[in-house]
Amino acid sequence: MPGRAGPRKKKSAKKVHHASKTKNYVKDVDQIHDELAKETAEPSRKRARPIDPELPGLGQYYCAETDRHFISQEALDAHKRSKAFKKRCKELEKEPFTHHDAALAAGKGPPDHGYG
Repeated sequence: MPGRAGPRKKKSAKKVHHASKTKNYVKDVDQIHDELAKETAEPSRKRARPIDPELPGLGQYYCAETDRHFISQEALDAHKRSKAFKKRCKELEKEPFTHHDAALAAGKGPPDHGYG
């Protein structure tokens, strides 16, 4: 008879894996697109940021396009010259998909009431 196949994974390892997947989660493009639309409608929202000691740089140096906080203005300026920032800005230029677009792509277009 063959022996045991090898060490079995513990259930606690699954919890750690799930936590590592959600730890560095960033907002999706459509969520950021909605926030930027709110900022253009209400410009005072972009300027005034409350001081938060939990965030880097007390929460004063924030990049809305990538949803990241930085420790200084120099770090924020360097980030805005980076490839990741430019790539995200290019993604944000496109109009986000809607539920209507998804329904059309799935073949569930508007009803034709039997006339088509």
